Amino acid sequence: MVAIVIGDLLLLASPWWLRKAIDALDAGDTTASRNAALVMLGLTFLGGICKFVMRRLMIGASRWIELDLRRDFASHVFVLSASFFDRHKVGDLMALATNDLNAIRMLLGPGIMYVINTTVTLIVAMALMLSLSPTLTLIALAPLPVLAFVVQRASRLTYSRFSAVQEQFGHVNSFAQEALTGVRTVKAYAREDDLASRFDTEANEYVDLNIRFFRVQAAMHPMMTMLAGLASAAVLMGGGLMAIEGSITVGTLVAFLAYVAQLTWPTIALGWTINLWQRGLASLDRMGIVLDAVPEIRQPQRPVAWPRDRREGLVRVEKVDFSYPEAETPSVSDLDFELAPGSWTAVVGPTGAGKTTLLRLLSRQYDGYAGHIEVDGIDLREIDLSDLRSGTGYAPQDGYLFSDTLRENIAFAAPDLDDAGIDELARVSRLERDKDNFPDGWNTPVGERGVTLSGGQKQRVGIARALAPRPTLLLLDDVFSAVDTETESELTRELRTAWDGCTVVLVTHRLLSLGDADQILVMEEGRIVERGTHDELVAAQGLYTRMLEEQMSQAELDALR
Repeated sequence: MVAIVIGDLLLLASPWWLRKAIDALDAGDTTASRNAALVMLGLTFLGGICKFVMRRLMIGASRWIELDLRRDFASHVFVLSASFFDRHKVGDLMALATNDLNAIRMLLGPGIMYVINTTVTLIVAMALMLSLSPTLTLIALAPLPVLAFVVQRASRLTYSRFSAVQEQFGHVNSFAQEALTGVRTVKAYAREDDLASRFDTEANEYVDLNIRFFRVQAAMHPMMTMLAGLASAAVLMGGGLMAIEGSITVGTLVAFLAYVAQLTWPTIALGWTINLWQRGLASLDRMGIVLDAVPEIRQPQRPVAWPRDRREGLVRVEKVDFSYPEAETPSVSDLDFELAPGSWTAVVGPTGAGKTTLLRLLSRQYDGYAGHIEVDGIDLREIDLSDLRSGTGYAPQDGYLFSDTLRENIAFAAPDLDDAGIDELARVSRLERDKDNFPDGWNTPVGERGVTLSGGQKQRVGIARALAPRPTLLLLDDVFSAVDTETESELTRELRTAWDGCTVVLVTHRLLSLGDADQILVMEEGRIVERGTHDELVAAQGLYTRMLEEQMSQAELDALR
């Protein structure tokens, strides 16, 4: 800012010395004219250095601020709760991290720089122009009311239209991200043309909104140029008559015209600056929605350590009700049960019964529930978050695999895991039997989302990853659906042996393998409708028995085939 002010003052002083040079030349004093010209040369040189420093510092600072904002955005997004991502699409967040951040950078760099530059130039130039000729100053300011109207109208249109552009850019991003992620499904159903057509519609809408936005920009520049040209023409005509009459000198007229010329660029830049500010403010508002979002899952004020050292781990769920954000009906209702330390509990039921939701609540992915979930008498929401994450292993059915090696995916929850630990996890998850099929062993890349692995291999990598931090509570969400029954039996046996004392909750649709479960919870429409061992539930002749009979009938049909 200091460089901007000093640079503007030095450059604005040049026309003043230009007046002296011309008047001295007109009077025949070539020495004074030459000295004035040398002063102008020095002022211009020093002013140029200040302008260089100005741009170097302001634009450089805007890049560092952009980096800070990008870091803040990323770190904040990663701590937001699952409910936030239920409401915001990935494509919208990607748009914020790219286009919107760039617009904010332009606001903080060139935007602020040109506002300060224009303000200083206008104030100082106007003061010098008034000292030269109040009459010519009034003539030069005649287009000011029109300029004020144009600026006010353009500001409002730029803000609203750029907001619409950025929102649509988020839609295009989201659509492209979803389509590319699911490209194999698209090709499997031969929907390429349909997806391309829908993307074309979204892209055309984005172009239309951009054109509406750039119409405002296209009108601003010529309007500012025209107003500046009108001011120069009016000053030249009025000042010329005054110079002929002798009320001002020729040097004064030339200096005044030089000041008007110096005001031309700030006037033109004003339209561009308004555009930068309104774009930046619109993006800043969009960014603020994310940065102001408060994580639902937060570190408790007085965190309690996870009771993993005692190996007790009694889990108690009491009168728990929960609904997803904006859901019309509860996802789970009146959940009430206990998980004994080291026990195996199976959760079964029809699709949509709330089984996955139950596991998400046990792993504290959501907090907005009524009732209590306790571990050894400690409320789940009072446990230190890092302890909770390391004490709870969670393996979803469609566990996400990163575009990295098998080793990195297995050790994701325990980065310091050594080779012996990787081998142990692979043995327990029965992934070691496929090691010879991986070209580089555990260093084999799995491709995007694990595309090079089979469904069963993906699930076993997910199990190994959940086991990596050696949790005391293991939550498995239908992770045996893509493996054969023999592998499932082996894996279950290994888990019971190697992870003896670990409390396991298993969501499954395979009822034929639950004979050894310590407890089975049968869910329907978000409620636990039956509970007990396999034999007890078979004797009860309820929902569990009906589901079991259907599976047995299906197994017999498959055997006949």
